[in-house]
Amino acid sequence: MIECALGLLSIFTIYYVYFFIRVRLGLLSLTPAEQTTMFPMASIVIAVRNEEKAIGECLQSLTEQSYFPQNYEVIVVDDGSTDGTAEIVRSFSESHRNFHLRSLPDTKERNIGRKPLAISHGIMHSTGDIILSTDADCLLPPRWIEIMINHFRKDVVFVAGPVREKVSASFFSKLEYLEFLGLITTAAGLIGSGRPIICNGANLAYRKKAFEAVGGFGLSDSSNDDESLMNRMVERNAGTIVFAPEADAVVTTQSSNTISSFFTQRIRWANKRGHYEDKTILRTLILLYLFFLSVILAVLLVPSEPKLIYPLGIVFCGKALVDYFTLRTGARMFGQPVPLFHFLVAEIFHVPYIVITAAIGQIASFQWKGRNIQR
Repeated sequence: MIECALGLLSIFTIYYVYFFIRVRLGLLSLTPAEQTTMFPMASIVIAVRNEEKAIGECLQSLTEQSYFPQNYEVIVVDDGSTDGTAEIVRSFSESHRNFHLRSLPDTKERNIGRKPLAISHGIMHSTGDIILSTDADCLLPPRWIEIMINHFRKDVVFVAGPVREKVSASFFSKLEYLEFLGLITTAAGLIGSGRPIICNGANLAYRKKAFEAVGGFGLSDSSNDDESLMNRMVERNAGTIVFAPEADAVVTTQSSNTISSFFTQRIRWANKRGHYEDKTILRTLILLYLFFLSVILAVLLVPSEPKLIYPLGIVFCGKALVDYFTLRTGARMFGQPVPLFHFLVAEIFHVPYIVITAAIGQIASFQWKGRNIQR
């Protein structure tokens, strides 16, 4: 038993280390965009539902952009809000000619995620050559549009950007911030290595023609989202995928604030995985999951096989070193700190958290913004 456990742990640990070395090398290959004299029309599309507490600050940050106002529009698509969201957006549209409110038509699709529908509706009514997307609870830095647009050299069709979670005073918020930074850093490194797998919908841009050429999100499944769109563009050779590494392009979003809302969100994200045209992506994710699972199984065997404690210690230290130096590379790039103590605490919970959320995400249905979401 111990030989089998050690064998599996060794194999999957080697793969984990290889994966994150590749991520770090990808990070080091990222370069800022050169300033351009081209100012194409850009459309910022935001899907909202019951966001009256956040949408005002988001829209205000979009009025303070360095990009010429006549060269961008903001389209907010309201998905049946029952609070004051529409009124807030309407007030901005009345004072800013380039801000528009749209309402998503009612449909019978009450059991699926409607965000892709809302974004597609906004794109259908957009006039821009470049589509930028973010979320209602985000704050956009002044040069956000400018920097994202600068990355669209001739062959580029999709640009992913950095996102950071706003840290509160709570200890858990600091751990969540590091976990989220890890996700964004991994996304950036994978794109830099030429292997795009994950991205975050709070900071994305893509050519409207490329979106239409690959059939948009494809609306046959609730899991069709920004990551599957990126994957479709890769698989159908629509063009080049890049990551914007500039610290001035970092979008700030709200954290989950509570452990329960954090797990609900991460389970929802895990629920979206697996719907890729490139099936080798699923293989990569499964191999990474097997690493985490093999660590858990080895820990459970320690009472009956005490000798496992030593290789487990080596694996933990090796994982922590690989994770830390990869995270530091991304953090320096995005102008963010990595507190060592909080990092070490986060490392302890990293393995069980991944095993639990990924497993539940494959079978769970849950509520989001008052609607049942089913896999």
